[in-house]
Amino acid sequence: MTKNIITIDLPPHLADYCRHEFGVDSDGNIILRRSHDIGKQIYAQILTSDLPKKGLPGVHPASFIIPVTRSNRYVLVSRFLYISRWGEEKIRDYIESDFNQRMRILFEAGYRKNYSQKQIIEAILQAYNIKNTSLNYEAVKKSDYRNQKKLRRLVFDDLQDVVN
Repeated sequence: MTKNIITIDLPPHLADYCRHEFGVDSDGNIILRRSHDIGKQIYAQILTSDLPKKGLPGVHPASFIIPVTRSNRYVLVSRFLYISRWGEEKIRDYIESDFNQRMRILFEAGYRKNYSQKQIIEAILQAYNIKNTSLNYEAVKKSDYRNQKKLRRLVFDDLQDVVN
């Protein structure tokens, strides 16, 4: 077990999103960077221990490697890193939120350019190297559906104001 690798249980589309945002090393580990907001959130949830923590294996484990820096060199050599289950849940929520926000921006831009929903979804799946499975396709589509639902509610509120 390498001390500077942490594993987080992430749905496949979010793991692929992180791979796109951070990049990977030669072993396929996602390279964690503090310069990215997701990286800051993950760093904030990292805990240390004298002994390795035995966590339950996740359904979809994603490995993140923490680059050695001047400020963390001693900790990475002398301590074991882990993330609590609650910390993992907060990280998943944050990455999901970031992913949904990015999807909203991409869908809005695509619709302005008169692309169909299917064209936009397929372009997103290809650009983010998200495996084109029905589960991942539906995750991206669901993100657009939620945004469209909010937009329809705003349109109705606007129409309601005109009528009243």
